[in-house]
Amino acid sequence: MSSVTESLRNSNGPSQERLFTGLRILLSGSLVIIAANLTGVPTWVAALGSVTYFARGGNLRAGSYNLACAVTGLGLGLVATVATTGWQLEQSWLALPMALLLAAIGAWAMGLVTGVGNIISYAMGILIAFTAELPASLDSYFLLITATALGAMVAGLVDYFWPGRLFISGSTASE
Repeated sequence: MSSVTESLRNSNGPSQERLFTGLRILLSGSLVIIAANLTGVPTWVAALGSVTYFARGGNLRAGSYNLACAVTGLGLGLVATVATTGWQLEQSWLALPMALLLAAIGAWAMGLVTGVGNIISYAMGILIAFTAELPASLDSYFLLITATALGAMVAGLVDYFWPGRLFISGSTASE
């Protein structure tokens, strides 16, 4: 009987952590929509930046790491888009799969070279680059970086000021 009670107590912890992470994502998503409308950056990109913050772990160090990988993914996606438009394929429907293949190979190579295995954040950056439908230029790249960073920054603030954060997630103030 005591083992059943003990297992119920232990199973409540991770599900409660997931619930609080989901609430932090919802709150940061709501706040980032307001911030994006006030600053004039694409709202959906800022919202994806907020989600990217929580992609692998929910602390400031992991969030900044996720943001760096998403920005790298943005660059990989834009470079792959530019590379495929230069090929002038007869069937235009081949351009997107070829660009996705190039971006995926680039993300895999970045993981090998840097030792960073954060494919989720790379993929979020690549997704943003492909779906933004902006011309491939430095202005577009900086606009997407700004929107993604705004989303991650708002998510980081929500995560930092979340009540009971130190007691729920077990993280320390130094993280």
